[in-house]
Amino acid sequence: MKKRIGLLFSLTGTISIIGKGQLQGSLLGIEEISRTSSMTFDPIIRDVKSNPQIAAREAYDLFMNSKIEALVGCYMSSTRNYLIPVLNETKGLLLYPTVYEGEQIHPNIFYLGAVPNQQVEPLLSWTIANISSNFVLVGSDYVYPRSTNRQVKSWVQNAGGKICLERYFPLGCSKFGDFFKELRALYKLTPSLVTFSTIVGRSVVSFYKEYKKNNLPFPIISPITSERELHVMGREAAAGHYCTSAYFQSIDTEINKKFVKTYTDRFGNDAIGRETASSYEAVHLLSTAYDRVSKVPYGKKETEKVRMALKDLSFQGLQGKVIMDPYTQHLWQWSRIGRVKPDGGIEVIWMSPGPIPPRHDIEPIGLSVYSKSSDSESSSAFNSLKGKDRRFLECIRMANIASQPSSNIFITGESGTGKELFAKAIHEASPRRNYPFIPINCPAIPRDLIASELFGYEEGSFTGAKRGGMVGKLELANKGTLFLDEIGEMPVDLQAHLLRFLQERELYRIGGTRPIRLDVRIISSTNRDLRQEIDHDRFRNDLYYRLSVFHIHLPPLRDRIEDIPMLANHFLLLLSSASFCKKTFAPEILSILMRYSWPGNVRELENVVEQSFYVALRSEVILPMHLPRYITGNELNRDNIEEYHTTSIDLQQEDSNDSLENSAFVLRDSDRQYSETHQKTDESILSINDSEERLIKRAIKRSGYNMSRASRLLGISRSTLYRKVKKYYINIIPGRNSHKPIERTARDGGS
Repeated sequence: MKKRIGLLFSLTGTISIIGKGQLQGSLLGIEEISRTSSMTFDPIIRDVKSNPQIAAREAYDLFMNSKIEALVGCYMSSTRNYLIPVLNETKGLLLYPTVYEGEQIHPNIFYLGAVPNQQVEPLLSWTIANISSNFVLVGSDYVYPRSTNRQVKSWVQNAGGKICLERYFPLGCSKFGDFFKELRALYKLTPSLVTFSTIVGRSVVSFYKEYKKNNLPFPIISPITSERELHVMGREAAAGHYCTSAYFQSIDTEINKKFVKTYTDRFGNDAIGRETASSYEAVHLLSTAYDRVSKVPYGKKETEKVRMALKDLSFQGLQGKVIMDPYTQHLWQWSRIGRVKPDGGIEVIWMSPGPIPPRHDIEPIGLSVYSKSSDSESSSAFNSLKGKDRRFLECIRMANIASQPSSNIFITGESGTGKELFAKAIHEASPRRNYPFIPINCPAIPRDLIASELFGYEEGSFTGAKRGGMVGKLELANKGTLFLDEIGEMPVDLQAHLLRFLQERELYRIGGTRPIRLDVRIISSTNRDLRQEIDHDRFRNDLYYRLSVFHIHLPPLRDRIEDIPMLANHFLLLLSSASFCKKTFAPEILSILMRYSWPGNVRELENVVEQSFYVALRSEVILPMHLPRYITGNELNRDNIEEYHTTSIDLQQEDSNDSLENSAFVLRDSDRQYSETHQKTDESILSINDSEERLIKRAIKRSGYNMSRASRLLGISRSTLYRKVKKYYINIIPGRNSHKPIERTARDGGS
């Protein structure tokens, strides 16, 4: 089997010291794979010249014209980010063999370098304990140093340390004279210091040499300086300083000794840095994934199958056994701290007891956990979930991560919080998006029928069975997603059958004897506390743990008060678009909505907005009086209504059209809009009629009792106005009081 892959590295420019090592590691891995397996890679090499824009152009050409299967490459985070639009368009894969700031998860990128909690935090902790708690931060001026140092400052301050100085230099900078003047002056005031460096490329060599010339007595520690850079600068400049990495050339294991010998035989005595080792491992990972493609049960394209195979790999790497985290697509990495010896070698002075899982301090931006430039299908699937509350965004982040593997997901929350919306979004973001999403509302199916609905049945299996039998919902959802809504209502005896399916991934139709193997992901939800149900033997404990590999708990709306304006305006916009009638909320509306407790959660808010939209009739502004009375409580009194009407009339008087099209109430024909039955039974409708009467009286008075002018002011016909005058017994002659008939109750002898 032969596959074309791209190797995209900086072979010239300021990053070339690292880029050449990355290329050599990749080529060594490709040659080794060709010798030891039936897989062969045809590498197409491109030099990105330490320029992110060139990298994006080359990557696009590799995927579109050279038809590569996957890409191994990049060093700087800015370069990786430039490639994201290319990956989104081409659906290509990138294996990224470099340390980075840990603030990104993208479905088409596999991150083979360490994130800060795997290397930086152990280095800082060791430094505070053994050297100093006063830090000077220096870095090249691009994404990784600035982003990492934001985390470093927070971590150091929380640990009781201090950031004494922070400076950044252009990529390729070789002159640091002004900085060292500052540093010497600082040293006189604070003798106990340590320099934390995230300078990269050729600048590293110049910086360390000048550091040596200034004879500064405190060390440099670095999470990014590689053995290749230390080798280039020379042992005198490097000796005594510290660095951290998952891999050092001096690791004393048989697999590493063999690798070092093979590398030196092929490329000479160049030092081997961590990026060289990561690039070597990247092509081995890719080869293993291609070997497993045939066992991946879903995914239409081979690239998608390769991606799913990569997510589940663990392997014995040069640093030790590492694991690909299937949810974040980052490696669990070892951590080692090394000190440069006088002969230029690195002595490992601390090592983690095992591989460290990656932790991502991802700032929720919008509704996606991908980078800002990502517009992938996975991220757009969650656009329907509106909110900015941190707990809600954390639910979206977890759902986005959970969408990629096939693990079962359990969504809990009160009724109306959006559990089914989340389930649909997860399905649309998953590799199963092109297959069915089948929802089952467990309480809505009669107990006697739920088994046949779920598992199906064979012809003649029971009285009334359809000819030819019936396919169950589980079979319909094959390769897709089955959503079990309110699973807490499922009968206990049926739970045992579902548990067996989850264990064996096969079912028997009712009355059937042939097992049917299926590939179905289960997403379930409930508004109950299933732990209490388990305690009362109403839900199986073993089934609960099978279903809740991922557990997402949606917060109630009363705990997301700041999201209410966003949600209300979103629902109003949808209604306005559907009705071709644009409406807005009066300023008071949102504050009233935010004071209500919303026991029905988002669904109740949507219903309230819809009701107020239609109750407002032709008014372009929805006022408090249009809300249900149970929402407004005592906040809306008659003085408020009077004030609203007065304002509305005054504004409309200034309109050049002399029309009240935008007034609080414009009723073409309320007899047609509301039946007498509604007027007698609905308190809110009675309130509307009362307000309509006041509006008509004010319009007649403002028009000087001229009925034609009053009808124009109200935007209704003259005959409709007379009908309403008669309905409300409104006086249309100046100076005369109106005489309404006194309503008589049954006690008074009325009918």
